[in-house]
Amino acid sequence: MPRFAHISDVHIGAFRQPELKELVTRAFEVAVDRCIAESVDFTVISGDIFDSNVPDLASVRRAARKIREATERGIRFYAVYGSHDFSPNYASIVDVLEGAGLFSMVERRTEQDGKVRLDLVRDPSGASLCGVSGRKLSLDIEDYKVLDRESLERTSGFKVFVFHGAVEELKPRNLSMIDAIPASLLPANFDYYAGGHVHDRSIRSLPGRKNIAFPGPLFATEYSELAPLAHGLNRGFYVVDFAEEVEHVEFVPIEVCRVHELHYTAGGKSSGRVSEDLLALAGEAEVKGEVVLLTVDGELGSGKTSDVDFSSVKKTLYSSGPLVVLTNYSHLASKELTVQDALPVQPRDTEKQVFEKEIPNVKAEDRRLRGERGVELSLELLRKMKEERSENEKKSEYDSRVEELGIHVLGLGEDQRC
Repeated sequence: MPRFAHISDVHIGAFRQPELKELVTRAFEVAVDRCIAESVDFTVISGDIFDSNVPDLASVRRAARKIREATERGIRFYAVYGSHDFSPNYASIVDVLEGAGLFSMVERRTEQDGKVRLDLVRDPSGASLCGVSGRKLSLDIEDYKVLDRESLERTSGFKVFVFHGAVEELKPRNLSMIDAIPASLLPANFDYYAGGHVHDRSIRSLPGRKNIAFPGPLFATEYSELAPLAHGLNRGFYVVDFAEEVEHVEFVPIEVCRVHELHYTAGGKSSGRVSEDLLALAGEAEVKGEVVLLTVDGELGSGKTSDVDFSSVKKTLYSSGPLVVLTNYSHLASKELTVQDALPVQPRDTEKQVFEKEIPNVKAEDRRLRGERGVELSLELLRKMKEERSENEKKSEYDSRVEELGIHVLGLGEDQRC
């Protein structure tokens, strides 16, 4: 019986800490090794292989080498772009890897008479695949509105639809505000819908659309996704056995490192007492080789959050030999101030909170500048504006490069530039 693997949201290159960046890459390598061990005929990657459309080349080299190892054993790879590795104006690293013959993109489209038509890619196993790539700011939703679904629905045989986006009827509660595709816009009568973008694992069916699957990331992409790993959540991918229809779906867990969370609540104690308690907690922790999350919240009875000796606490934790220690005391407050006076461990969290607070005040006709899309666009633009100047790069060259990056993010044409 033929079988395939469904992987999504790898985000190679995510995290700024080298230790965590390494774990993301290693998770992909382990997943491909499992695909080989499971003897799958082909592997579907439903977007966001990389965290950027131009990631660091060392990570690309490792990913390409691992895919090559699998292709030499007869495993074929199919993919669509995700919102992170898609580029409307420039070649993405995904295009480079496809050009090297490592995998095939399944979004093969033509546009005619206002309609988007997709061609099916036929795999030697007997399966047919097609799909729609994800785009930044959920602009791919416009593609679904003009998609020629009827021709796809009439085609017989085992069919896989690959896409990168949330489905409105299946959105997790924590993602209730994000843009999503109404299920009615997905072509009906496919046997499996290989979804990406949603980082919560699920596989559900709706009338006319069976097996809408989201495997979630292989590891994690930010601090908030590490904590669930410390409390028993498994990450991984799906393996699907099929004949004329799906016969069996199995979740294959991937673990590249243990994650350990130390959670402490101040509960009205003084800053000095909190420091003592945290030092004792750190001294007792057995966390060798693990990712450690130190989460501190609650309200101090006296003193300021800045008086808590987090530096000594981290030093004590590192003496136990963890892989990396991350601290989060953004929800620790001083009684005198009754506000959070400590920054989150991830600056991006603070930036997102600021944009979410201010975006309702934006008055603009362009929908991209409002709501969730406006927040995403603002974060992406800010990230590009933080690009560092390369060695030996002239200031004028750097200024021009950053300007072009900003224009690219905003999607401005020549006639819209200042």
